[in-house]
Amino acid sequence: MLWYTIAAAVLALLTVVFLVFRIKKYPRGSDKMKELSDSIHSGAMAFLKKEYKILAVFVVIVAIVLGI
Repeated sequence: MLWYTIAAAVLALLTVVFLVFRIKKYPRGSDKMKELSDSIHSGAMAFLKKEYKILAVFVVIVAIVLGI
């Protein structure tokens, strides 16, 4: 049973690697699409940075409370 699980996990990882390389072959699109994509990426990164700062404070507080 363990070998089936390991084989399934390896197969899933290989599938993901295959799909990533396949998708990266496609062009990004027109200049307007690239500009829009960059804007979305920039906004998403700003959001994640803010969210991780808040989450870090929360995790530290919870760790202190659980430690006590």
